[in-house]
Amino acid sequence: MNRLRALSRGGGGLVVLLALWAAIHYGGSPLRFAPALLVGVVGAGLPAAFAWLKGAVRSLRRRLADADEGFSAEQGSIFVSEGVVDDAVDCLESIRSALGDDERFDEVEREAFEEGPGLSVLHGGFHNSFVRITGAGRVVVTGASEQTGALADLVSESQSLSFERTRDNPFEGAEPVRGAPRVFLGVLVFVVLLAGVNAVGAAAYTADAYNPAERLVLVGIDAQGDADPGVSGTDARLSKAAFLATVVDEGSTEVRWAGNDSGRVAEQGRQALVASRDARRLLEAVRSGSPTADQRDRADRIERRLAEAERSVADALDERADQGAVGETAEISRLSERLRASDEAVARLARVTTGG
Repeated sequence: MNRLRALSRGGGGLVVLLALWAAIHYGGSPLRFAPALLVGVVGAGLPAAFAWLKGAVRSLRRRLADADEGFSAEQGSIFVSEGVVDDAVDCLESIRSALGDDERFDEVEREAFEEGPGLSVLHGGFHNSFVRITGAGRVVVTGASEQTGALADLVSESQSLSFERTRDNPFEGAEPVRGAPRVFLGVLVFVVLLAGVNAVGAAAYTADAYNPAERLVLVGIDAQGDADPGVSGTDARLSKAAFLATVVDEGSTEVRWAGNDSGRVAEQGRQALVASRDARRLLEAVRSGSPTADQRDRADRIERRLAEAERSVADALDERADQGAVGETAEISRLSERLRASDEAVARLARVTTGG
């Protein structure tokens, strides 16, 4: 199996499994993960579809050439039955018996081909035509002589089959993709698979507060919690809360990068507030369970980091408001106040922890 096929099948299969796992893990309507499932299937089949399309285009060009130029016996002929036979060996023996009574053909011999058993038919002293049967049961007559057409007619009559003359070799497999198209297809497969993974993240975490990379990290933490026996549900919640604290902390930088665009400043503040609330819900879920002492200590450390991140974003929002960001100054100030609201709770936690 070549690398491109391994990438497409392995990656597509991984996206499909990820989508199925997400539908079970996150609950709700599984249909929201259907796009990711579809993308995984498409990614797995892209190289085969591309090769089939390439073969179809080649076949169409040959058919158009047939219409314009006709067939030439000297260049070889291929006749393929439109119907199929049930037993290849019985069919070949019946054809062999029919050929033995026809004076146009000098000799008929059984012959083993790469595709299976067949017949070699000698005529005109030195010309050979061949009868073979495809895996699907279609009878194929080939040869580079005008008598090949007569042979096809005889087989058609003896087996009650109709034949179509073609330039396409029915035993020819799909031609592998090479060169620049292969590179392009590899990039396309990678992009499609990445889109499938992102689709899982977008369906699992629908809040606009998170970008695709952040959603991917959150899904990865959830998946590790299910797949790794050494990671408990409490540990996974703590890991997500710690990551969300980092997301909130980055919000202060995003606010400053937004410049004097009040809309962007307010949006960054709203996103930080959403991430902060999600982190606090996770920490509350940890404390309401049965955490170990180490897990409680870790939750306390994460909450202090989260409070510092919230204050950092609030400070950045106040700076933007003081510098005269127009249009949504009141909204920016409200977001700052809501982010600072956790200071008292953290201070209480510190007093309880230290016994003050």
